[in-house]
Amino acid sequence: MKKIFISYSSHDKTIAYQLMEYLEKHDISCFIAPRDIDGGKPYASALIDAIDKSSAVLLIASKAINESEHVLNEVDVIFEKKKTLLPVFIEDFELIDDYRYYLGRKHWIIAYPDNPQVYFSDILNEVSKYIPTTLRVKEPNPVKNEREDLSKTTVFDYYPERGIMVNPKDHQRNVSFRTDTFVSMMGGIYEKVESLAGSEEAENIFFESGYVSGKNFAERINNQWDTGYSFEDIKMKINKWCEFDSAVGWGHFSSNLFIDEENDCLNGKICINEPFIVDHKKKRKICSFIRGYSSGVVETLLNSVEVELTCVECPLKSKFKTRCVFELKTK
Repeated sequence: MKKIFISYSSHDKTIAYQLMEYLEKHDISCFIAPRDIDGGKPYASALIDAIDKSSAVLLIASKAINESEHVLNEVDVIFEKKKTLLPVFIEDFELIDDYRYYLGRKHWIIAYPDNPQVYFSDILNEVSKYIPTTLRVKEPNPVKNEREDLSKTTVFDYYPERGIMVNPKDHQRNVSFRTDTFVSMMGGIYEKVESLAGSEEAENIFFESGYVSGKNFAERINNQWDTGYSFEDIKMKINKWCEFDSAVGWGHFSSNLFIDEENDCLNGKICINEPFIVDHKKKRKICSFIRGYSSGVVETLLNSVEVELTCVECPLKSKFKTRCVFELKTK
């Protein structure tokens, strides 16, 4: 993957290529046109694909970009793709309104009044903050399921200068907690709510907060998986959800669903092996969150069809079993 996309006006081609060579000498790979355009691929689609795969974009900003529709189109795509944009101003000039809209609140890298090459080391230092070191988090050995690829890994991009991890698929920030830290945090909240409103209300609040979280998660990705409304389409989306949450360490999710044609409803079970939101020590029912979360995800993936999840197997009630099993029924 090309890590840095360089956008420039043809008027500034010499500076753009000099900067590209400097960065690549310092082990930062770049995409720059026309060098990296595959002759067999349409020019515009090649640029869009390169922007989409980049970690950040360097824009060589001079008065020449005010006359460049080509550069403006690239900047528009950069914002649409929500990419980090680093404008490098190689001269002092007045931006036209189109660029002022995009660049007005961005952090500018100033590379004048001297020759821009004098500032290349400063540009390198700034760009380095946005170059990820790939972390591969291997999935624990899950319960075998012949429908799943057990060799999968989850890959996050790590930016050491910023101290953050980003999912490269949706460019969202991710964080990592020890499970006991998370359980302690959730348990403390549960105890406070329980002391003010009672156990039943505490469970309801955790269910509702989980439901909102699940709905929010599924809304963000439902469009990616929306293929239709047949039973096979529905099973595919739910299976994909199970694969995703298994891969990020929530426990091993699986589903077994079937259609009750006589009663016009969907039935079955959702199973979570080794769920992480379980308070084994103090038995606080913070796991109500995961029942709400699963309900919110499933209802949203089913396009707002209401479901009822009933817990039929709970790790809090068994010394030896380590899984949650929910019976699912559509209303």
